[in-house]
Amino acid sequence: MKIVQVVPRAKNKTSLKSLLKAKERAIRAKSTFVRRREGRWTHKIYPGWINWSEAQGGLLVAEIQTRVPDSEWQLLEALIGYLDRNLGENIESITITYR
Repeated sequence: MKIVQVVPRAKNKTSLKSLLKAKERAIRAKSTFVRRREGRWTHKIYPGWINWSEAQGGLLVAEIQTRVPDSEWQLLEALIGYLDRNLGENIESITITYR
């Protein structure tokens, strides 16, 4: 399992969670991520799932899990790319914790 912590820029008036949900709704048909329920996504190609939520201070925390540990990096790479493309101007930093 990998944990991704996304820190918003200080100037953001809207939370990363709200921005992420709005972007997901806007590109739902074209996205490779599929919303399974509030705060849980899967990928159309890579096995596994991402659980994400908002923590204190507006941090976005995502847990990446797969049943096949060798493919976890693909899901991580897809999530980081998605965040960079769609929310990059609103992100201060991204930290990855390996468990």
